[in-house]
Amino acid sequence: MTAPSVPAPRAAWRAAGHLLGLLAGTALASQSAHARQAPQTLPHTLPHTPSRAAPAHHALPPKSASPPAGALEQITVTSERRRQSAQNVGISVSVLSGKELAARNVNDVFGLQYLTPSLQVTPQFGSGQPSFTIRGVGFNDYGSGNASPVGVYIDEVANPIPYATNGLMFDVARVEVLRGPQGTLYGRNTTGGAINYVLNQPTDRFAAGATVQYGSFAAQKYDGYVSGPVARGIRMRLAGESQQGGAWQYTDTGLHLGNVDRTALRLLTDIQLADTLKARIDLHGSLDRSDAAGLHLYAPLTTIAAYNPGGPVFPADSARDITRWGTSPQFAALAGIRPDQKPYHHIDVGGASIRLDQDFSFATLSNLAGYDVSSRREYDNFDASSLNVADVAFNTRSNVFQDELRLVSRGDHRLNWIAGLYYANEYLADQYLSGFQEAFHVDQGVFYSQIVNTVSGFGQATWRITPNLHLTGGLRLEHEARDLQDYRAFSFDDAGNVTNPGNVVRRRSLLYTLPSWKVELQYTPSRTDMLYVSISQGINSGGFTTYNTSNAYASSNPYQPEKLLAYEIGNKLDIPRAHLRLNVSAFYYDYRDEQILGAAVNAQAGLIGAIVNAPRSHLAGGEFEADWSPLPGLLLTQSGGWAVGQFDRFQAVYSDYRVGNVFYPIYQNRRGDALPAPKLTFNGSATYRWAWGRYDLSLGMNYSLRSTYRSLFGPLYNVAGYTIWGATASFAPHAGHWSLSAFGNNIFDKRYDIERNFFLVGDDIALAGMPATYGIRLGASF
Repeated sequence: MTAPSVPAPRAAWRAAGHLLGLLAGTALASQSAHARQAPQTLPHTLPHTPSRAAPAHHALPPKSASPPAGALEQITVTSERRRQSAQNVGISVSVLSGKELAARNVNDVFGLQYLTPSLQVTPQFGSGQPSFTIRGVGFNDYGSGNASPVGVYIDEVANPIPYATNGLMFDVARVEVLRGPQGTLYGRNTTGGAINYVLNQPTDRFAAGATVQYGSFAAQKYDGYVSGPVARGIRMRLAGESQQGGAWQYTDTGLHLGNVDRTALRLLTDIQLADTLKARIDLHGSLDRSDAAGLHLYAPLTTIAAYNPGGPVFPADSARDITRWGTSPQFAALAGIRPDQKPYHHIDVGGASIRLDQDFSFATLSNLAGYDVSSRREYDNFDASSLNVADVAFNTRSNVFQDELRLVSRGDHRLNWIAGLYYANEYLADQYLSGFQEAFHVDQGVFYSQIVNTVSGFGQATWRITPNLHLTGGLRLEHEARDLQDYRAFSFDDAGNVTNPGNVVRRRSLLYTLPSWKVELQYTPSRTDMLYVSISQGINSGGFTTYNTSNAYASSNPYQPEKLLAYEIGNKLDIPRAHLRLNVSAFYYDYRDEQILGAAVNAQAGLIGAIVNAPRSHLAGGEFEADWSPLPGLLLTQSGGWAVGQFDRFQAVYSDYRVGNVFYPIYQNRRGDALPAPKLTFNGSATYRWAWGRYDLSLGMNYSLRSTYRSLFGPLYNVAGYTIWGATASFAPHAGHWSLSAFGNNIFDKRYDIERNFFLVGDDIALAGMPATYGIRLGASF
C-alpha cells in the first residue's frame, strides 16, 4: 500500500528518521574520466564552466581559483585502479561531474543516457527496474533475479541486483561510464560496460551545504551535507537527499500519477589507523515510496477479444500523458492491494561497506567488503486500463555479501600491475503475480528463491616497452553457481485457491567456469596524442526466466552466459592551441549466446516475453567526444555514438497458433535481422560563463537525440527516434557561499515514447517520456 499523503518536508524528515535508524542498524549488523583537479601530465584545462569533475558538493562552484580562460581541463581518472590522465587510458569512457548532473537535474540512473553516447537506460514497462544498454549490448528484463550486462558500482562496490540501482543520485563527485567488456580490473564481469559512481569524500576542514529545489508539477528536492574532522585521524561526511512530488500523468477522471517520495542518507568515515594503514566505512540507506510510471495504449486494446471471441475492444489513447489503473477484486486480494490501488514501486536499500588499505613500499593491499539488503514491493498496471487484463505485483527481497582483495603496484614504473580475488554471495526470494482475469479468467504467480555464488581471480599488467609504447595484458577466471530453488508456478481460481499444486521444480542449477581476458597496445606519438588498440573478452552471467508461465519445468530451463569478443581502436587527441579535445573510437563485437528478451509461448496465455540465447550475432560502430572552447568562457561539447548489428544464427519464436485451449509456437529464422537498439545517439551542449562585478553568471543549452529503436517483434513495436532540448542558468558570487540556478528539460515539449512493448497479444502499451519540466534551485555552503 502507498504511504499516506503528508506535506513533503514532513515526509522527508520522517523518512530521514527511518533512515538514521536503518544506518545505525546496519552498523550493528555488519573513485575513468572527468575527475578531481590535480597536477597532470598535460597542463591544459577546460574553460571556466561548471567543472565536469570537481569533487566538491554539487550545490556550489568550487572555491579554488578558476583555470585560465579558454584552457582545456585535464581529467584525472581511476578506472584502472590508479590515478591517470583520462587521455592516457586506452578505454572509451565518459565522465559526468556531480555539478553537471545537478545542473541538468539528473536524479537517478535513467537521466544518464541523455548526457552519454551509446547508453540507453529504460524503466521496464514503467517498473522500478532499470535496463542498461551500452553500444547495443544489454537486454530488457523486468524480473528481479537476473544479472545485467552493464555493471553498476558505487565507490568500487558492485551492485548486482538491478532493481536496487534505481536509487537517488546524490552527493556524487562524478559518474564514469566505461564502454566495452570489463572484468580484468573489477570485481564483477560484464560484457556491455560499467557505470561507476564516485562519491564526494570527507574533507580535512569543516564544510556544510544545502540546496532546495522546486519545479514543475510541484516537484521538490532537498539535499545537504556536513563534512570534516571529528577527532585526530578521523574524518566524516553525512549527506542526504529527499525528493517529493512531480506527478505529471493523469486519468480520464482527473486523478494523477507519478509522485516521487524518496529519501536517502549516507555516512562516510575515514580513519587513519596508522601511518600506512587507513580505513573507509560507508553506511547508507534509502527509502522509496514513489508512484510507478503509468503506461498508455498506442493501439487498441484487443486482448479480451483475442482470447474471448466477440469480446470488447478498447480504443487507443489520444494523449501520451494519460494513463489508467485498476484491477479485479480477486487479484487485489492475492496481491494485498485495493482494486483501485495506484501503481507504485517501493524499493528500500540499506547496507555497509568497509575498505582497508595497507601501503607497502612496492604495492598497496586493499580489502573491500560490503553487505547490502534490499526489498522491492511493486504493483504495475501493464494494460493501461482499469481492467484486469495484465496486472503484475512483485514482492522481492535480497541480500548480497561481497569481498574483493587486491594488490596494486605503487608508483609509476616500467611495469605496473594489479592482482585480485573476488567472492560474492547473493540470496534472493521472489514472489511475482500476474492478473489475467479479463483475458482468460485466471491469476498466476511464481514463487522461488535463488542463491548465486561467484568466485573469481583477476589481474592486469602494463609494460612500458618504450616511453611511447605500452603493452597491457589482463586475465580473469570466474566460476559461478546459480541455484533456483523451490520454483512454484501456480494458477489461482476466483477464491484464491491454487489449482495446480504440483507445478513445482525443487531445484535447477546453472554452473560455469569461464575465462575472460584483455590485450591492449598504446602508442603515444606526441605528448598530446594517444592511439590504442585492444582485444578483450567479457562474460555475463546466465539465469532463468522466472515469470509468465504455466509450466514450471519448461520455464525453469536456464539461459546460458553470453560471451562477447570485442575489438576496439581509438585515438585521444588534445590540440591546446585550438583549445580542442577530440576522442574517437571504433569497435567490432563478436557475440556468442547473446541474451535477448525474445518470446516464448505459454500454453494458456500464448505469446509472452522470455530471455533466450541467440547463438551467433555481431555489432559494429563507434563514438566520438569533443570539447572546444573557441572563446574565453564558452565551452561547446558534442558526443555521438553509432552501433549496428545483426543476428548471424538465431531461430526465434515469432508468433503462436491455437488448437483448442492450447497455444503452440511458430518459429522464424532471424538471420540478418537487425539487433534491437538505436543506431545513433547524439548529445551536445553550449555553455557560456562570464563575470559581472562580484558575480559569476552562466547560460547553457543542451540536446539529446536518439534514432529509432527497432524491435524484434515487428514495426508496430518500434520506438520512433526523438530529440529533446534543455537549458540551464546560474548566478553566484565569486566567493561561492550561495548560488541560484535554474533548469529546463524538454523545453520544446517534445511528445515521445521511450519504450513500446506488449504483455499479452493485443495489449500494445507504451511508456511516454516526460513533458517539459522546469525548476529553480537555491544553494548555500559554509
